[in-house]
Amino acid sequence: MASNFLSKISQRAPMLLLVANNTRKKCVGSLLIRKITTSETGAVLERPQQVRFGLIKVALTVTPFLLCGATISREFAAWLEEHELFVPDDDDDDD
Repeated sequence: MASNFLSKISQRAPMLLLVANNTRKKCVGSLLIRKITTSETGAVLERPQQVRFGLIKVALTVTPFLLCGATISREFAAWLEEHELFVPDDDDDDD
């Protein structure tokens, strides 16, 4: 089944490439032309390289910057309170 489908694609490749050059995205029969998955000759490209440990890399990148931002915010709030630019009132807590 798959080999039959690939042989049909390879036979139609020159015609499909001409159609693909004229329009970015066009449906020919039941085939959708996408230049991302095929080369100029119509050959199917290899699978793209998969990113391994993607979630771990994101966590290792975000965590230090999040901690640095929190530290800067805490220090700036302490500086504001020290210079009496922003001092929360104790009376606001009593109801």
